[in-house]
Amino acid sequence: MTATVRQSVFVVPALCTVAWSLGYYEAEGVEVIDVLTTSSKAQRADLDQGRVDVAITSTDNLLAWNATGSAIVQIAQLETTTDLALVLRPGLAALSDTSRPRLAVDAATNGFAIVAYAMMERLGWPRGGYEALEIGGVRERYDALLAGQADLTLVAPPLDEAGVQRGMRELMRTTGLEPDYPGLGLVARRDHVDEHSEAIRCYLVALERARHWISDTPHDAVAARLTAAGHGPSAIESAKRTNPPTLRATVRGLAVLTDLRYRMSMRIAGAPAPADLVLAGHPVLTALAECA
Repeated sequence: MTATVRQSVFVVPALCTVAWSLGYYEAEGVEVIDVLTTSSKAQRADLDQGRVDVAITSTDNLLAWNATGSAIVQIAQLETTTDLALVLRPGLAALSDTSRPRLAVDAATNGFAIVAYAMMERLGWPRGGYEALEIGGVRERYDALLAGQADLTLVAPPLDEAGVQRGMRELMRTTGLEPDYPGLGLVARRDHVDEHSEAIRCYLVALERARHWISDTPHDAVAARLTAAGHGPSAIESAKRTNPPTLRATVRGLAVLTDLRYRMSMRIAGAPAPADLVLAGHPVLTALAECA
């Protein structure tokens, strides 16, 4: 009997595309339904209320979500780092061309907004010198720049490449700010993992098989597979470059985020320690060793 896993995503990652296109989900007896989300707030609500089983998101969200009532943990790490670019809207040559830039973010106090603020500070713009606009997920922010409703935002492949082709200008990337910035995390409500452990275990086996395939397959074959599924060159390069040696989540990534928040004076009162936010010792995690 086929199990179902509903995964909340802003953009379907290359790893998931590979797992689907090579039939790994089907082989493990799991049907994966993509639930596109428009914001981290919507993503959290869907997790809390059980409308989705897992979510692929910025792991920084766990610090804020769990400090205010959620019980969501990281199950896996889908990439070594999230390759984000801070870009200016078309028609704007420099930040200095506007007296008070409008920075589009998902949520103003968590997620990728924190690294955007750190980039702005590195570029000489303290937080009081620009306006943070809560617009939503990466596609919503990208569209806001094209419409002139915001001046800059963070985008990930393939939208960074598409944006440059449409006149956006790249200012900085996460790799230039924080080389150890963690990649997208796979997260779920702790009790939901217990209730749906077999379906989630099969899902993880499929993802681990996809990780191995990306690692072991020549670049041209990976590129052909992802191109056929609609991924652009920058997204393909990122998928190969950030494919992790293991999907197993570690405390280190969340510790890096905690330290970044400390440096930005944005610590969250009541946020759990990083070690309390990473799922450990659970039977579903045996899936991450089954394909080793």
